Amino acid sequence: MVFVSRKIVYPFFLVIFSLFLFGIIYISILSSSLLVNDPSVSIVGDKIVLKMQIENKSNHEISGINVLVKNGVIERGFFLKGAIESSSLIAGEKYDFVAAIPLGEGLNYSIEIKSLFNKSVFLNFELEQSTIDPVKAEVALPSKLIVSQEYTYPVKLCNQSNNDLSEVTWVPNAQPGDFKETFYEQVISIKKSSCETLYSTLTPNKVGNLGLSFLMRIGSIEKRTSVVIEVLDKNS
Repeated sequence: MVFVSRKIVYPFFLVIFSLFLFGIIYISILSSSLLVNDPSVSIVGDKIVLKMQIENKSNHEISGINVLVKNGVIERGFFLKGAIESSSLIAGEKYDFVAAIPLGEGLNYSIEIKSLFNKSVFLNFELEQSTIDPVKAEVALPSKLIVSQEYTYPVKLCNQSNNDLSEVTWVPNAQPGDFKETFYEQVISIKKSSCETLYSTLTPNKVGNLGLSFLMRIGSIEKRTSVVIEVLDKNS
């Protein structure tokens, strides 16, 4: 049996461990093997379509590639090819990545393309204000109503964006018992640079100042507004 002195084994082990640790640090911090070509962003209806070509410019396979998209506090992740098992690129391979993301309420988006043991690639883009405020709503309500009388009022919704909107949801709401009507949501589509008009009724059940609120939803964007209506007695 041959015995090796600890004075020889420990320094040898320390050198091997240091080389291994340096290699991990180099790969994870200094190595940048992923290249992003031709990134683009477009608005299609109520979604952002992100396109880019991701290239493995190294001489080895890169596994577990995913794309993170962040808008404010909302973060969405996408595996490059749909699942972690298939989201790899062999040496020199290029892949055309496409993802559709619901519009958020913030203008700024950040993108991170990352994988294990590779330096992340970061991209940023900013939308125009009209993309997060695509529809203008005009509610034509009188400031005063008479109790128990039915009123028909129009809601004009105008698409200010450069895209057709397939789903614009409009929801009125009030305190239970304030009005005779049962409120429900209406969903319509609006062509770009055009308007649509919805008609609803209001029949106040009581005298006083009654509140009425409206919710408009386009994708993940929600806009709320409210009004206070003075309701008078029939003999006023």
